[in-house]
Amino acid sequence: MVQVTTTLKIKFLNLNKVKAKLFAEMTRETTRLANELLKVDLPERRKITTARLITSLKSAPANQVIRHSTSLSGKRTKNYKVLPPEINRQNWHLVKKGVTYSVSFPTIKGIKRVPLAVESSHWQPILDRLLAGDSTIKQGSLKLIRQRGKWYALIYLVQDVPVRESPNRVGVDRGQNNIAVVSGVRGFGKFFKGAEINHRRRYHQQRQQQLQKAKKFRALKKAKKKETKWMESVNHTISHRLVRFAQFKDADIVLEDFSGSQKKMKQPEKLRFDNGQIRHSWAFSDLEGKIIYKMQLKGRRVIKVPHPYTSKTCSHCGRLGSRKKHHFFCPDGHQQNADFNAARNLAQWEGFSCNFSR
Repeated sequence: MVQVTTTLKIKFLNLNKVKAKLFAEMTRETTRLANELLKVDLPERRKITTARLITSLKSAPANQVIRHSTSLSGKRTKNYKVLPPEINRQNWHLVKKGVTYSVSFPTIKGIKRVPLAVESSHWQPILDRLLAGDSTIKQGSLKLIRQRGKWYALIYLVQDVPVRESPNRVGVDRGQNNIAVVSGVRGFGKFFKGAEINHRRRYHQQRQQQLQKAKKFRALKKAKKKETKWMESVNHTISHRLVRFAQFKDADIVLEDFSGSQKKMKQPEKLRFDNGQIRHSWAFSDLEGKIIYKMQLKGRRVIKVPHPYTSKTCSHCGRLGSRKKHHFFCPDGHQQNADFNAARNLAQWEGFSCNFSR
């Protein structure tokens, strides 16, 4: 069994102004209390209990503030701008009446039960399992967050997923011209093109330069958040399709290990100012994280292998060849797309860096 933490972000259903004001008041009080605790030395902070606190928060959310201030992130923080209220797993409950889900938790004005807008069909089976007392799923903490004027409940769940052993592997080669190429040792593969994405990244770059020049910093910050959210959505879609391909092949996924390679990826200075070509701003780690998370939910593994020579070694005979732009040429006469060749190599290179011969 593998334990996987899932976060459900669910909007509150038809939240009235009174409860929205109550949530905002809880957020302000949580932030104030946390900043007060940060002024206390860490050894003394660890000894503080809710009996010594002067706050309008109930004991459950107040205890979470104390725990957060003494955690690793709390040690590194000097001041909180906003700290969302958090309720530990013992003090919030999920309820279902008819087809409507709701959560009850302690607030400043006692325990409140607030309905949820469960719009995703993927979340309903998970919530039903939790309500049914399924032993393979456990509830974690609950947070209240506000985004773009809307209030959401962040529900953390821990699932026990059975591991599926398989001798099959599929390789995923990541790049910029092709965001990802997936293939097994033999058979067909799938290409995820990057031309449209690079075009849109250049548009965002140009737009942000204009805002920077005009000194519209608030709009600049909003534009950067918009680009980040869009890129995360793209990576979510690509990772979902890659995992679905791996399931079809009954295989684990093999990725190139890019850790520490950023310093070695030298580019001409001209390309560093082009968001469609620069490597350092590309969201490789975000895509990798989403692939790992989705594979864990399926009980499958993600294996990392060294990245040198993956696209310059023939996947048929193992000889070192040459690459010209998007094409690979083998001395024995084999020719194919370089990224597709790299994906096939990754699918069969588990446990060692490469198997090429000269």
